[in-house]
Amino acid sequence: MKINNEERVIAKGLNPPGPLLIVKRKLESIQGNNLRIIVSNQEAADELVAYFHQRSASAEIDRAGDDYHVVVDLSGFEDDG
Repeated sequence: MKINNEERVIAKGLNPPGPLLIVKRKLESIQGNNLRIIVSNQEAADELVAYFHQRSASAEIDRAGDDYHVVVDLSGFEDDG
């Protein structure tokens, strides 16, 4: 399910920390509070969820076939710079 005004980052095929590095760059220009990151493995999804939880953002993993969708609500996100 796609949320209105949801930004998407596709980082399939990358092992950690690749998806996290892409997401950190994307956060500099994101519009809105909803982000979906699509990755290929559980380790990358877990790393992203931990990153967002450490910064007071809500994040959860949604499995879709072979992919992992990390769905993030950025309304409480606190960037550490």
